[in-house]
Amino acid sequence: MAFKKIAGIFFMILLVFIAGWFYKSYKTLPALPAYENTFTNEAGQSVKLSDYKGSYVLISYFQTWCGDCIQELPGIDNLQVKVGKEKLTVLMVSDETKEKINHFKDKYCNTLNYFQSATPLHELKIRVFPTTYLLNKNGEVIMGKLEGYDWSNDQVIQLIK
Repeated sequence: MAFKKIAGIFFMILLVFIAGWFYKSYKTLPALPAYENTFTNEAGQSVKLSDYKGSYVLISYFQTWCGDCIQELPGIDNLQVKVGKEKLTVLMVSDETKEKINHFKDKYCNTLNYFQSATPLHELKIRVFPTTYLLNKNGEVIMGKLEGYDWSNDQVIQLIK
């Protein structure tokens, strides 16, 4: 009887540990990995996030197979149109091949800037797609979201203006 009780307690502790790990890994926004990462733009040039200091930056880590990523695109595009490219730079970042990224761009939204990550996104602790951050002019994260979000809403626009 005592063994069953101890085994039951151990099992419950194990479940809590697994649930906590899952929540931390998949439901909390990871620290922005972009500062340690290099991107390649469509022309094949290396780009760093620090190159965009001085303007607001929306950086979205996506995958071409991701439904939420596709649904999020119109809001990101609308946000850039509403606030202007001179105020907001959008970086769409994936670790997939350039061919897949270009096909995605041509099919869903060709008005944004797409980049290939030099480091696999899972190594950067990006496990949920899209994972998107809004940075102020100093490069500080002022907003971040996991999964799909309408980035063209008034709250976001007010943060940028």
